[in-house]
Amino acid sequence: MESKRQRPEVAPLDPRVVGLIRTLAGEYADKYASEYVLGHLGKLLSVAEPDRDSIANALEDPINSLVAYFGHYAFARRGKDREALAKLSVAALKQVVSQLGARSILGAEHGQPLWEEFARQCEQKGRKIHELQDRGPVQGVLELAQEIERISPGDSIATWVEDTVLTTGQLEPIYARIVDIRGVGPKNASTFLRDICWIFDIEKDIIPQDRLVIQPIDRWMRQIVPYVVPEQDLKDPADWVIAGKVSKYVRRAGVSEIAFNMGVTYFGQSVARSPERLAPALRELVIPGA
Repeated sequence: MESKRQRPEVAPLDPRVVGLIRTLAGEYADKYASEYVLGHLGKLLSVAEPDRDSIANALEDPINSLVAYFGHYAFARRGKDREALAKLSVAALKQVVSQLGARSILGAEHGQPLWEEFARQCEQKGRKIHELQDRGPVQGVLELAQEIERISPGDSIATWVEDTVLTTGQLEPIYARIVDIRGVGPKNASTFLRDICWIFDIEKDIIPQDRLVIQPIDRWMRQIVPYVVPEQDLKDPADWVIAGKVSKYVRRAGVSEIAFNMGVTYFGQSVARSPERLAPALRELVIPGA
């Protein structure tokens, strides 16, 4: 009788690699989640004592989901203009809702009234309007919320993500729909989806091959790849390659992929603070197993 082909044995991860992954996914991830996710979203959504449950409850409202996206994610990579653009987009949304009502806005066929109000507020503040860059993240994201309302009345963008993952396990189609909006980049979409999946505690429900879309790749993650991915020939890989490799090894280390991603960003931004300081800062870490 022909013997079944055996899978090749997978060598265990170096304990130092596991220790580093777990360290970054521990206290540094907790600090990122508290300061950059719950803290910021709590202020935007007027949640007095923000925790995962209270933020999740707030994000169930479609308008609140839009406020969170505009105020925290839409312009996050726009440098010195990001704060001003975020405030203008949130103010424009609240003005349109005040004038027309939430149901009317969500039930409309398009999001042009929001874009027009955003443009009006930019003019009032003396800001130049960049339609090619700004119209998609403003009008296009509202139109996504309107599309969700037509398909599943009462759902927000956040609960659309939650429901889809819990029903199908898939996240890549949602990611593809979001990045299809002109002006919404892959990193913004991945960061938004990562945080929503963390807030609603649905990471475990995402099929493994779709988890790479909750790995936004920033400069800190690129620098840390050689320390956590024990593979050769990773010279200047594409973001999606890094996301897949990191997801694989973090999962093998038995750690939340979302927590690791958050922890790396926090460590880079708040501990190393500059690319040339990352390696020395890593050497200063107390790593179990090292």
